[in-house]
Amino acid sequence: MGLLGMMGDSFGCSATGERLVSAARDGDIQEARALLELNPRLARYSTFGIRNTPLHYSAAKGHHEVIH
Repeated sequence: MGLLGMMGDSFGCSATGERLVSAARDGDIQEARALLELNPRLARYSTFGIRNTPLHYSAAKGHHEVIH
Protein backbone atom coordinates (compact mmCIF):
# COMPACT_ATOMS: atom_id res chain seq x y z
CA MET A 1 0.00 0.00 0.00
CA GLY A 2 1.46 3.35 -1.03
CA LEU A 3 1.59 6.57 0.91
CA LEU A 4 -1.57 7.94 -0.67
CA GLY A 5 -3.41 4.71 0.01
CA MET A 6 -2.55 4.99 3.68
CA MET A 7 -3.71 8.57 3.88
CA GLY A 8 -7.37 8.79 4.70
CA ASP A 9 -9.93 10.41 6.91
CA SER A 10 -8.43 8.63 9.92
CA PHE A 11 -5.32 10.83 9.72
CA GLY A 12 -5.87 14.34 11.01
CA CYS A 13 -3.75 17.36 10.28
CA SER A 14 -1.78 16.68 13.45
CA ALA A 15 -0.90 13.14 12.42
CA THR A 16 0.11 14.14 8.90
CA GLY A 17 1.94 17.15 10.30
CA GLU A 18 3.96 14.87 12.54
CA ARG A 19 4.66 12.62 9.56
CA LEU A 20 5.96 15.67 7.69
CA VAL A 21 8.18 16.58 10.64
CA SER A 22 9.54 13.02 10.68
CA ALA A 23 10.13 13.04 6.92
CA ALA A 24 11.91 16.41 7.11
CA ARG A 25 14.01 15.34 10.10
CA ASP A 26 14.97 12.08 8.38
CA GLY A 27 15.65 13.69 4.99
CA ASP A 28 12.86 11.70 3.30
CA ILE A 29 12.24 14.04 0.38
CA GLN A 30 9.75 11.75 -1.36
CA GLU A 31 7.45 11.46 1.63
CA ALA A 32 7.73 15.18 2.43
CA ARG A 33 6.78 16.07 -1.15
CA ALA A 34 3.88 13.61 -1.20
CA LEU A 35 2.50 14.97 2.07
CA LEU A 36 2.83 18.59 0.91
CA GLU A 37 1.22 17.81 -2.44
CA LEU A 38 -1.67 16.20 -0.61
CA ASN A 39 -2.04 19.14 1.77
CA PRO A 40 0.07 22.25 1.03
CA ARG A 41 -1.06 23.82 4.31
CA LEU A 42 1.14 21.34 6.17
CA ALA A 43 4.05 23.63 5.31
CA ARG A 44 2.77 25.84 8.13
CA TYR A 45 2.58 22.98 10.62
CA SER A 46 4.50 23.44 13.86
CA THR A 47 4.95 21.13 16.80
CA PHE A 48 2.89 21.78 19.89
CA GLY A 49 4.61 23.81 22.56
CA ILE A 50 8.03 23.96 20.96
CA ARG A 51 6.68 25.70 17.86
CA ASN A 52 9.25 24.26 15.46
CA THR A 53 8.30 23.70 11.84
CA PRO A 54 9.38 20.82 9.60
CA LEU A 55 11.86 23.29 8.11
CA HIS A 56 13.53 23.71 11.51
CA TYR A 57 13.86 19.95 11.98
CA SER A 58 15.23 19.47 8.47
CA ALA A 59 17.84 22.20 8.87
CA ALA A 60 18.82 21.02 12.36
CA LYS A 61 19.59 17.55 11.02
CA GLY A 62 21.49 18.92 8.01
CA HIS A 63 18.92 17.79 5.43
CA HIS A 64 19.12 20.94 3.36
CA GLU A 65 17.86 19.10 0.28
CA VAL A 66 14.40 18.93 1.91
CA ILE A 67 14.33 22.71 2.20
CA HIS A 68 14.62 23.24 -1.55
